[in-house]
This record gives sequence, structure tokens and C-alpha cells, in this order.
Amino acid sequence: MKNQGQCKWGLLYNEFSILLIQTFTSPEIKIPKGSFIKPITEGNIDEQLFTHKDKIVNRYELVGFDIDITIDKPNTAILKGHVHVWAAVFFNTTVEISYRIIVPPGGKINDTSFCQISEPFNTDQLIVIAGIIQHVEHWVYNQEAEKQEIDGSLKKVKFCNLHLNAEGQYCEKVAQEPQITFEEIQKRYRKFFDTSSENKFYYPAHNYIFIDIWESIGHQGDINFSHMQEDDIIQHIETAHQAELVGLMTLYPEEWPYRMDSSFKEVCGKNIAIDTDDLVLTNENMSVVFGTYGKRGNEAPTDWQEHLGRRDRYHVSWPEYLVLLEILLAKKHTINYVLNKYIYNSRNAGNENIHNMIEQNARLSVKLSNILLQLDSVRYLRYMSHKHMFYETARNLKIEEDEKQLDKILRRVDKSLNNANNVIEIRQSNDTKYILLFISVASLFSVVLQGENVPLLAGLSKALGRQTAIVLVIITSIGIAYGLIVLLKMTVRYIKQRKIYKRDNYS
Repeated sequence: MKNQGQCKWGLLYNEFSILLIQTFTSPEIKIPKGSFIKPITEGNIDEQLFTHKDKIVNRYELVGFDIDITIDKPNTAILKGHVHVWAAVFFNTTVEISYRIIVPPGGKINDTSFCQISEPFNTDQLIVIAGIIQHVEHWVYNQEAEKQEIDGSLKKVKFCNLHLNAEGQYCEKVAQEPQITFEEIQKRYRKFFDTSSENKFYYPAHNYIFIDIWESIGHQGDINFSHMQEDDIIQHIETAHQAELVGLMTLYPEEWPYRMDSSFKEVCGKNIAIDTDDLVLTNENMSVVFGTYGKRGNEAPTDWQEHLGRRDRYHVSWPEYLVLLEILLAKKHTINYVLNKYIYNSRNAGNENIHNMIEQNARLSVKLSNILLQLDSVRYLRYMSHKHMFYETARNLKIEEDEKQLDKILRRVDKSLNNANNVIEIRQSNDTKYILLFISVASLFSVVLQGENVPLLAGLSKALGRQTAIVLVIITSIGIAYGLIVLLKMTVRYIKQRKIYKRDNYS
């Protein structure tokens, strides 16, 4: 049964932005040079938000590609145009590549081409586009297989004018690859920055969805937003379309009118915007922003029309919030990268390289602490409203839980490695004890077996017989030889450890 008190009509999206953010971390990040990539000088508002001068992020614009999507069911709609690609690089280790599907009026802003849609999208159609990489949970019946299955793929999507080959290298000539997928495109853009080999530790990228709904939002049925005040529009969306928003923020299409509104708080959380005429919802997988800037009157001290005219360089209505979200996503991914690196190190800690693993973990922990201190940039935010949104977004992203899990794993892994290291040291001390014993015996015999006549051997020969004395000498020689073998093994083990240390620290 449908939710009681929910609007029986749905929302319509005329202009919007969908940013598909791909975040990855690697020690082999390189910033190539050339016509394919250029630093962003306009549209970068980082310096306006923070009071400190330290730069924690470098931004770049990359050559994008074209997209053509046809949505067949339940209603036919088409989206096509140019996808802009930007990159944010944190400390030369963490990269966020955002694939920006922007739908402005007429498909252009200030002569910059973006995307166009055939007609206003409803929520289900918006879900299909936003879920191009995360996929969409949509149950269908497969006639050929005669069974129910989840069909999360777009059947009609084309990519063209892509200038990256399979190795992530820029090519002037565009290769015709009709079957290429968005996942493959993401791999190529990552390889453009990440030069590390997948045979080593290779942590997968994290995907996040940022949707910005512009002030031109519409409504089906009898309700007309153009006759309503901005705060009334937001209040109506937040209260009367909770089931629809739950469907959007879970990428669960078509059946959203049947979702219980009791799940709204758990899935979408509370509105973390400061203004009553804005709606910002955030969870671990996506953020949705509803802004009404273009509807604000001329009596406002800010010239909002001029501000929105710069969307060709900002791409979203609220670029300040996008900056905060990017920083927090980088922090969250860095924590989880180190967490999995620790686990990887512990699994590969053999007797030969356990000392190196302990040293690597220690260095990794120090480096992580330094990065997290810089990413905790809320201390340097200029405005209190941004600090509030920073804390609220961090809570919704559950970064504190990630930090607790990391701390728990660090203690467990360090304890295991230290225990293993203590066992090895005990074994080595036993080896040293035997070596000292054999050296002592050898020193003793070097004293008593002096001279050409070897008085001890002569005395033993008289007392016990010549054969018995020879047997004692042989046994002693075998003991000395065994001690030398143990010493040789320890030397070889030490040399191997030094080679592993050099390989891990300089490769």
C-alpha cells in the first residue's frame, strides 16, 4: 500500500548536475603533462573557503568524452552530449576523478557545451543515469533464462570521442570502440594517473554520486512550483516526497511510491543545509542537493543570477559544499586504503620480511596521521555554516566509524606482528647460543691442541687408546662444522632481509 500523506504526483527535473566521483589511492601517482590535462585556474574556490595558505588539493581539467543514453522503460527519454572530466589530487597520493554530466538550459552555458535531455526527467529516469556505475536495483523477469534477476545495466548507452587507450595513454586519434563500458573508461582514467602495477597491492576505487538539482525543478499534476515561495518548495519536497527521495538515494526505481516513509530518516538523514530554502541529503553512497538560488528575489544582497551564470566553471549550484564533500571523501578513502594495506602487509609477513613489515606499518601510520591532520581542514574553514556542514557530512559518511575500525585493526595487526617478531628473536637467540657454545669449544681446543706433538692427543692415546682419541676429535670437528653451518644460514637470512628491505623501500 502507498505511504499515507505522500504526494500522489512525482517531481520533474529540467536542469541538473550528476557528478560521478571516482576516488583511488596509490603510492605511484604521477601528474602527466600535455594537452590532455591542464590545471584549473577558474572555478577553483578553495582559497575563498579556508584561512590557511597550505594547499591540500590540486585541481585539473582533463579531456572528456561524449555520451548518448536512451532510457526505454517505463518512459522513453534520451540524454546525450559532452561529459566533462575534472580531477582533484590530494598530497600526490589520493585522486578524485569526477565525471560531470551537466544538463543546463539548451545544453550550453556561455558557449560551453554540456548535455541535453529530450524531455524533463522523472525520478526513475534520473536514477538510471545516476546509477550508470553503481548499477540500479531493478527486478525483471528474464524470458530466455525463465527466472527473476536484477537488471542494473543500461541497455542503450554509447560512448565516443574517448582519447585514452587501454593503457591510459592519450591518443590524438579517437579509437572506435562501440562496446566500451563506463567501468572501462574509469580504468583508463585511473591508469592515466596511477602507474603502479596491479600485481602489487592495488586497492580498488570508490564510487560516489553527487546530484545537484537546479532551481528549475518541476512537479507533475496540479502543483506548480512557479507559484510557490522557495522555502515552501523545499518544505513540500522534504515532507511530501520522502518515499521518492528514499528511492533516489538508494537507486531503487519504479517502486518508490510503495516505500515506507519511516525509512526516510535512516536512508536520507536530516537536511544539513543552513538555509530553509535549500535541501541537502547525504549518506555513504550519494548526496542530493536541491537549491532554489535562481528563484530568490532581487531584494537579496547576493546577485544570484550572476552567480548561477558561472555554472560553466562550477558545474553545480553550491560549489562550496562540493569542496567539503571532496575533502571528506578523500579522508574516508585514505583511511580505508591504509586499513586494507595493513591487512595486506600482515598476510604477506613471512619470517624473512617480518621486520620490514613492522617498519612499513610504522611509516604508514605516521604518514596517515599527517594526511588526516591536513584533511581535517574544518579547523581552517572561514565560515561557521561550512563548519557545521562539514561535521554533519562527516557524520553521515560515518568517517568516525572508519577511524575506529582502523584503530582496532592497527592494534590487532601490530600485536600479531610483534608476537611473530618475538618468536623469531627467540629462535635467533637460541641459534646464537649454540654458535657461542661451538666457538667456546673451538677456542678450548685451540688452546689444548697446541704444538706439533699435540700433548692432549698423546695423553688420550696412552690412557684410552689411539682410536678413542681420534673419535673424540672427529666428534668435536663435526660440532664445529655444524656451528659454522648455522652461522652461514644466519648470514644468508640477513642478506635476504636487506634485499627485501631495499626492494620495498626503493621500488
